[in-house]
Amino acid sequence: MKVNTLIYLGITLALGITGCSGANMSANEAKNELTPVKSFTKETRRPNVIVILADDMQTGVTGYEGNPIIKTPHIDKLAAEGTVFNKSFATSAVCTPSRTSLLTGLYERKHGINFNSNSSMTEEAWSQTYPMLLKDNGYFVGWIGKNHTPVGKNEAGEIGYNSGVMDKSFDYWYASHGHLGFYPKDKKKHAIFKNADADTQVEIMEEGLDNFMEPNEAFKAGYSFLDSRPKDQPFALMINFNVPHANSTGTMKLRDTDLDLYKTTYRDQLGDVTIPETYVASKDIKTPKIPANVYNGEYINGYSYVKTPRTLKERIIREMQTISGIDKLVGKLVDHLEEQGVADDTIIVFTSDHGLMHGEFGLGGKVHLYDPSVRVPLVVYDPRLKKQKADKSDELVALLDLAPTLLDLTDTPIPEAMQGHSLKPLMEEGSDVEWRQEIFLENMMTVQNYPRMEGVRTHKWKYVRYFDKKKDQLYADMSVASINGEQPIYEELFDLENDPQEINNVIAEPSNAAIADSLRNKNASLVKEYRGDKPFQTYIAKRKAKKNKKNKQH
Repeated sequence: MKVNTLIYLGITLALGITGCSGANMSANEAKNELTPVKSFTKETRRPNVIVILADDMQTGVTGYEGNPIIKTPHIDKLAAEGTVFNKSFATSAVCTPSRTSLLTGLYERKHGINFNSNSSMTEEAWSQTYPMLLKDNGYFVGWIGKNHTPVGKNEAGEIGYNSGVMDKSFDYWYASHGHLGFYPKDKKKHAIFKNADADTQVEIMEEGLDNFMEPNEAFKAGYSFLDSRPKDQPFALMINFNVPHANSTGTMKLRDTDLDLYKTTYRDQLGDVTIPETYVASKDIKTPKIPANVYNGEYINGYSYVKTPRTLKERIIREMQTISGIDKLVGKLVDHLEEQGVADDTIIVFTSDHGLMHGEFGLGGKVHLYDPSVRVPLVVYDPRLKKQKADKSDELVALLDLAPTLLDLTDTPIPEAMQGHSLKPLMEEGSDVEWRQEIFLENMMTVQNYPRMEGVRTHKWKYVRYFDKKKDQLYADMSVASINGEQPIYEELFDLENDPQEINNVIAEPSNAAIADSLRNKNASLVKEYRGDKPFQTYIAKRKAKKNKKNKQH
């Protein structure tokens, strides 16, 4: 069984960052420098796997994390019976690259997929994602909800969402390549999809879940879609929400038939809803957190809900309602598993694709490398570990660790190319294992006018560097720009132990010069390592490449 756990060893400058001696260590060499860990107890059958992915969900918004208002009893129970990862990160705080990293176990620099970047995973790359590897290992695989990972190319030359490659690759499909418009694998509008085009509420997801676990009668009338889930196969299911995503909760329709949960819940506690301590209303921004020449556009980038405390509190109420809706579905899921006698054989993961800024420093949206944007909740529950599980871990982990983790937990070989590391040793009480001392963070999103940035976060420090935003720059070129010597136009350094809210940029303080240099060097080495020598396994739309070539000629 393959175990991936170590990135680098050695500490320099007493900073909590990996040393220079490890900088030249290859990924394969690092993987071989591991402390042995104990194995799981005897298993009677291969476990089922369910990954529940929320959208734009910050840390601190569940009961188990100490939120004083929101009620999430079912998620809290998973946390109590599983392992909670207190320092979990999306290495790219954008939906498409983050979700792709979760599937592939790769950093964005390696998988090469970003939002509206005219890129698409090749069929070969898709075959190496954890759902497809589990399918090859005998699993029945299903997908419910939102997809934002473009995959493949069809005979007409269309890449990405229109290729049909991803849809056809799953045994069960109740999904869409967007927030709405869910459809079954045969794309016929069955009665069960009654709400699929109407709103963004959690009940739509419940329809798909109910049918996956206990097939609906609407599918038993000769349709080409699946009649039932095979009971003699282990299954792997991804449930992908489009809430509490800021835009989804803001436009969510309310109907007379909707549950009171989405109408009145938490509204009597509006006065108790708190906004971030670092919140700045739009009208009060005197000195932007990020300089205007770096941001190069409207500071809050259209996320109007953060402009005033009133609009922000209203949005938080809507988010809390949808999070409780997610919790309700988690409870329903567990009930299904228990009714079918498979609860003790089913691994459940709960997390989010990234966080969201709620007006901290006047900023809204995602993308940013500040902790509210990149930190995510993460619970991994494996019922087989009841007697030897670790309750929590404070190690630095990332969403790209989930792919090798799920392969490891199901005794499925882990591809050498995966850059994430199995969390299995951290889930076992008493395991003695060396772990990474830093998380690499990046944003290469080329649309919506966000700054382009990358950085390194350790337990104690965070370093962020920002680059010139060239409007005509091709996404694939941006991936190597900082490798090829491009210099940042702005830098930040935060002492997270003494300044956890990332208020004070201390990059210019002479006493921090050695720290800053060390993190600059670490950032540069990680960019090169994670990009690697081989090109992306992606298709790049020719029209974008031709446009870029034309611009360079002029």
